[in-house]
Amino acid sequence: MLKLKRKASNIELGDWEKKQHIEKLRNSKDIIITGKEIAASDNFKQYKKNAQKYGRALLGQYLNADIGASISLQRGRRNGGINEVLQHNYKDSAHLQSIAAIPQIIENGILINSKANNDLETNPKVTKYLSFACGLNIDGDKFTVLAKVALDDNGYRYYDHNLIPTEKEKLMDIASNEQSAKSRGFGTTPDTKSTTNSQRKYKELISILQT
Repeated sequence: MLKLKRKASNIELGDWEKKQHIEKLRNSKDIIITGKEIAASDNFKQYKKNAQKYGRALLGQYLNADIGASISLQRGRRNGGINEVLQHNYKDSAHLQSIAAIPQIIENGILINSKANNDLETNPKVTKYLSFACGLNIDGDKFTVLAKVALDDNGYRYYDHNLIPTEKEKLMDIASNEQSAKSRGFGTTPDTKSTTNSQRKYKELISILQT
């Protein structure tokens, strides 16, 4: 196990550490939820309100086992949190139900990337964004979660997450194959099963998973 008890501002992954974290992600167990935690509704505005209400009961601090740091789950949109997650894909029932899994996503997510905040105008207090990934099983349907955590002077804050409708092991194999193809000078094509809404995050995660 990696010793990542460092100062918050110093958490970085070198190439070797990143390979270890990606292998840890491959071997990690999926988070499992029933998909019935949040009351469903045919009216997606009401469904979103139900998810917001459920999420408010989850606000607080959660310990991420991978880096040994406490991460705050807040409500506010500008600084990330429940409302930020619900700003997009709110007509996707799986995305709405994933609100119920956020505590487990925080606790079990594997750090796979970190980068400096290049948009200080939007979020001037954020110094760095960390990317975590984990598998999520919603009533038998498997997803990969790409979660973003913001770091500022007050510590870590859960910022946002997206679901990629592909199990994490397959995504990691795709990333490995694409990396191998690129090293041989061949182009690659995106996974045709990825939805339009998740295509950008799918490509981002594939890129991050390459070492």
